[in-house]
Amino acid sequence: MPSGRKKLLLLIHGRATKPDEAEKERLVLRSLIAGLERVDKDAAAAVAGKQVEARLAYYGDVNNEIMVAVEPERKNQMMQDTQGRWFEPPGSYDADLDRLLARPTPNHTADDYRELLAQERDRRYMDDAARVLSVLGSVFGFGKRLVISQTPDLAQYIMSRRVGSRIRTRLQALLQPALLEGRDVALVAHSMGCIVSYDVLWKFSHMSEYAAVRDRKVSLWLTLGSPLGEPVVAEELYDAREPADGRYPRNIGRWVNVAARDDFVAHDPTVADDFAPMRHARYAKIEDRKPICTFWAGTDGTNPHKFYGYLNHPDVAAILTEWINRV
Repeated sequence: MPSGRKKLLLLIHGRATKPDEAEKERLVLRSLIAGLERVDKDAAAAVAGKQVEARLAYYGDVNNEIMVAVEPERKNQMMQDTQGRWFEPPGSYDADLDRLLARPTPNHTADDYRELLAQERDRRYMDDAARVLSVLGSVFGFGKRLVISQTPDLAQYIMSRRVGSRIRTRLQALLQPALLEGRDVALVAHSMGCIVSYDVLWKFSHMSEYAAVRDRKVSLWLTLGSPLGEPVVAEELYDAREPADGRYPRNIGRWVNVAARDDFVAHDPTVADDFAPMRHARYAKIEDRKPICTFWAGTDGTNPHKFYGYLNHPDVAAILTEWINRV
């Protein structure tokens, strides 16, 4: 049972179209709690009963605006709310999520994964971001052009100060007061959310307007399906052009990174080597975990990058359970 400083489990999602905020948070928390139940029912009950508060930093409405503007045909796959904004329909993921959560905990092995691939439509390499952040884009210099053409929401985050600020504000609005209150924070970031959270952590570490939280650390930063090891991403991080004494966030107690097998958004599955100066300067303890097999299979096939698949995995749940139970 958690005790001591009041804990906040703060999650931030990735790119692409999303349901509305309430629906997205429901799906994320359902996946998270079911994953914790695989490992520690008391930890799961602490989150479900709000003894450990869990919040989602949501910017899916921004993603949707950008994606629909670039590809109007996406409106045929979404519903319009009363304010004229576009979201994926509620309930769209429930049947697929039910299947994911029903998988027995022991059945998360490499053999089970191969069996899933034999049974389901193989969509491992069809994610837009997976194509963009592939080794070809990095080596041959096509990276930035691919980002712009294939992932317009990520491109706008990188290239538009207004859009980037709008997205970062969503995380800042939850993280800053929690740090000021002295809470024990675990920040769980997925995909593009890893980039957003890196940039926010850097801002809190270095910018004068955040001096009040400069010395306040998140005790755990858990990155899932992270693209931070990709050169095309590293070149666009908030601190990429800073002098050496201004590089890297300095407010992370422990950084744990998890990548899934065949997650080509995180096809470079490690970050400790890419951010070695952070370790050497003792800005953070950085740990890459052994790649896992995730088991999301949606109506359009398998997707090892899916946030819900990561959150429901027992290895990810074990990392969070350790933080929940730590005094």
